[in-house]
Parts: sequence; C-alpha cells; structure tokens
Amino acid sequence: MVDIYLSINNSEEVMHIPVTPPVVSITSEQGTETFETAGYSFVRIIGSRELQSISWESFFPVHDYPFRRDRTMQGQEYADRLNNWRDRRLPVRLVITASGYAVISVNMACSITLLNGEVGTDGDYNYSIQLDEIDLLNYTLNNEEELTVAQYEEIMQKLTTLENNFQQLNSPMIYNYMDENMPEFGVKTIQKLMDNGYLNGTGENELGLTFDMIRLLVIIDNWLKDVVGG
Repeated sequence: MVDIYLSINNSEEVMHIPVTPPVVSITSEQGTETFETAGYSFVRIIGSRELQSISWESFFPVHDYPFRRDRTMQGQEYADRLNNWRDRRLPVRLVITASGYAVISVNMACSITLLNGEVGTDGDYNYSIQLDEIDLLNYTLNNEEELTVAQYEEIMQKLTTLENNFQQLNSPMIYNYMDENMPEFGVKTIQKLMDNGYLNGTGENELGLTFDMIRLLVIIDNWLKDVVGG
C-alpha cells in the first residue's frame, strides 16, 4: 500500500492524500555539456543530476469510500488547503511510503508548481498536481546543516521586505495632502506655507511633494527663522 503525505513548516500542517493515485510519475534529467575539440570532434561531459519532478492525478472525495485513506477534510477543502500553502510561499515536504508489493520511497522538499482541478457531477474534486523538488538553502555553523522550513520562510520574508524597499526607492512616495502620511517633522512648515498661500498644489489640490522636497522646505524654513525670524 502506498501512502502520500504533504506537510509544511516542520509538520505544522500535514495532509494525508485521501485517495492514492494509480500512477505516480517521477522525472529527473541529467545535465550534460558538449564541447567541440580542436580535431573537430565533440566531447560530452556528464553534469549533475537535475532536480526531480513528481506528478499524479487523483481525486479528493466527498463520499466515504472504503479505500479512502484520510477523512479529515472533504472534496475541495483539500485543494483549498494546498492553495493556502502556495499563497504562503512555503516549501512543501513530500513523503511517499510503501508497504507490500510497491517499492517507492520519497522524502523531499518541493514546490507545488501545478494544481488543476474541477468538481465532478458526483461531488468529488478531480485534480492533477505537479511538485518540483527544490534545493533548500544551506548554512554553515561549525558544520553544514540544512535550513529548516521556518528559517527558509524567515529568509523569504526578509527578501520580500528588501524588494519592497527597492521598489519604494524607484517609485518614491508622493505626499499630496496634509494627513497622517505627512512626515511629522514637516507638518508645521508645510501648513505655514499653505496658510500663507506659498504652497497651493495642483488644480486637484494635490501638493505633489516628495520626502526630499519636504526636507528641503523645512531646512529653508529653519534658515529663514535664524536669519530674519518668523
């Protein structure tokens, strides 16, 4: 009997695939490089094994079939759980175990790169899935260890933050109104310029100020206070 388990974040959530598919496809290519020699012959060098892809087709049942391996959810609820994991951008641990006549053993970190499905007329959720093996980042601390999924998630969150910061540098924030977004250090200066009619904004009453413009106006305002008072 073959059992398939999917889990995330060091077994924080575990899914036992309820209906074992009749066929599980495993593909793994071998990288090669080909060079032309001075004698106009070709030499092919065998490279590293590429990461595996595993796929199957089955269904998530809503009926209590005798061959059902798991009853914690019903039908599309299984697919919704998988899509929730995908939205969290977490690596998924795939474990396939076998007993009896079947000979298969898989334990790998992967991503759900494809998940297609539809509800059948009987209410069951028919689906196809593809999982591609991923190479979790390694770190060295006295010896080389594999990152846990929680550590991987932390790194991804930091990368997302860096990406957002980079986008903000390329697209600086525009301060159009005197509201809670206006930097606190510039409130008095900007309000004074508006009250005296020196800063009116556009026809839409939008100020169109960047952070650097606000800082420059504050510097000038402070300088004028020191020189002429005000």
